Amino acid sequence: MIDHLHYLREARVLILNLLNEEIVDIELNESLSQLKVFLDSGETIFIRYNQFGEYGYQIIHSRNKGDFSRFDNYDDKWDVNTRPHHFHIRGGDKVKLSPMNGTPGHDISILVEYLKNSSDQTK
Repeated sequence: MIDHLHYLREARVLILNLLNEEIVDIELNESLSQLKVFLDSGETIFIRYNQFGEYGYQIIHSRNKGDFSRFDNYDDKWDVNTRPHHFHIRGGDKVKLSPMNGTPGHDISILVEYLKNSSDQTK
């Protein structure tokens, strides 16, 4: 069984270290197994882990319908080589390979890099 609350706390520390200047607010809700990060860009990051080894990293880019990106392994219906790990591409119903493995020490820096690259593309 995975210590998902430990993962949430670890993700919080990593996010604070990597995005400190951009964070407006951060909320750790252990009863929901969720970390919510509000950025000065208007984007919101949701990070979730559960005791079954499932995770989700979702970025809400704007209030526009479908304007989100998500890395997760909550299902394995997607036909990708990294199955069940997959990446929901921003603004569509398509997925692609994911570099994530469900551990904060590996994933959070990748998530932050993706976030910074996606923000640069919209400027």
